Amino acid sequence: MIEKIKKVWKDPVWSAVIVFIITSIFSIRLCIILLILCVIFHFFFKKRNSRCGRISYIQDKALFKQIITKDLPESFIYDYLKNHDFGEPVSVDDLKALMDFEWIVDNPQYKFNNPRLEQIKSDLLSSIKSFKDYLLRNTTENEFGRLIISDFIRRDEEKFISYKKELHKWADDICKNYDELIR
Repeated sequence: MIEKIKKVWKDPVWSAVIVFIITSIFSIRLCIILLILCVIFHFFFKKRNSRCGRISYIQDKALFKQIITKDLPESFIYDYLKNHDFGEPVSVDDLKALMDFEWIVDNPQYKFNNPRLEQIKSDLLSSIKSFKDYLLRNTTENEFGRLIISDFIRRDEEKFISYKKELHKWADDICKNYDELIR
């Protein structure tokens, strides 16, 4: 019997078959153990990450609620920016929400954990800055706290129409980015 095993073992084909059978039997047990360990680690880390995800979600939700209720309320965005005729004088107090938002956003605690929401917030801030810069560049403040269009724009009809269109375009851009944020 031992001679038959030696003869089979010396044969290259049969020795490869025997080695394959032995390694597959041991490797199946090893694969099962590795699979069980992978499943355990997967559930452990998934559960741990879901807790972090839940905390991030709660923080993002609180920041979102603060933005749409206190910092940039919907009533300001839709009632004022969409419906205001920017060919008329603008009260500085009416734009206080935009100017405050620009300062508040610099706070490091005022960041979303979700990168998509953070990008939308950055786009909103960028459109607010552009709107504010364009408005302040082309207006002067009077003693009553109202921003009045500069004389050189008011006197030239083409510049006045171009100014209004540009300012309304920036206001619409703010509304569009705000809509994207609240979606």
